[in-house]
Amino acid sequence: MSFAEELAVLRKQNKALEREIRRLKEENAFLAEANAFFAASRRKSAKNSE
Repeated sequence: MSFAEELAVLRKQNKALEREIRRLKEENAFLAEANAFFAASRRKSAKNSE
């Protein structure tokens, strides 16, 4: 494999990894928001049952 071919493969892998990182960050942000929502809901529910 030539240097140019290897460089092209590495760039392709890098782009794929950057896409995956972006997707995982988006999922993490969504899960953090969902966690906050459900935590607030549980606090509200616990407060009403007192």
